[in-house]
Amino acid sequence: MVYLEHGPEYGAYLLAMVFYYVGGLAIILYGAYLNRNYLLKREFKLARIRGGIWPFFKRFLPWLLIGLLVWSISAFKATDYYLSLYSFTMTESHLTVNDVFEDMRNNELYRFDIDGIKNLGTPSVGLLKGYKLLDSKREGPIVKKINQVVVAQGYPFLPVVKLYIYEVNGKSVKALRTAYLVYPQSPGGRLSELFDFPFEMFFWDVS
Repeated sequence: MVYLEHGPEYGAYLLAMVFYYVGGLAIILYGAYLNRNYLLKREFKLARIRGGIWPFFKRFLPWLLIGLLVWSISAFKATDYYLSLYSFTMTESHLTVNDVFEDMRNNELYRFDIDGIKNLGTPSVGLLKGYKLLDSKREGPIVKKINQVVVAQGYPFLPVVKLYIYEVNGKSVKALRTAYLVYPQSPGGRLSELFDFPFEMFFWDVS
């Protein structure tokens, strides 16, 4: 089963994937295209504007930063959609890990082993969200299960998400491994590879 109540609307999911695969890069390339003359010409005589690398960069920089920010947020959000769908419960998104831990402490659905998580290592700052993955799926005679606590860390201005994956035994956290999702990897495909479990997005709200 999946936790359909935690899943995104069809349009929101589609928008996140479009921005992840195309949108952020398109903004950067469009900004470079708009200001290409500053790079191709050394001087605009009538307007008395000099061209070159530095004038181009000053005009291109806002486009670059906006594109990278959109790219990084969409990478985090696309990953979040898949993790949320397979999470029994989760925290809100925060910028510090202490706020994530506070959400965990107040979570009535699951008592997170916060001390165990801290002892194994945690992210510090970034775009952060915690999840309690819990699901099982039968593939022929084999039943695959996931039972982990995951903290996802988004990097501002980079289309990269770092995953802190804590292995759970009962209600205790026993081990930590880390992994990355890096553009242009598919969020669902990368998670399926990391957990040896099929992460799939169901479009249940297409009407």
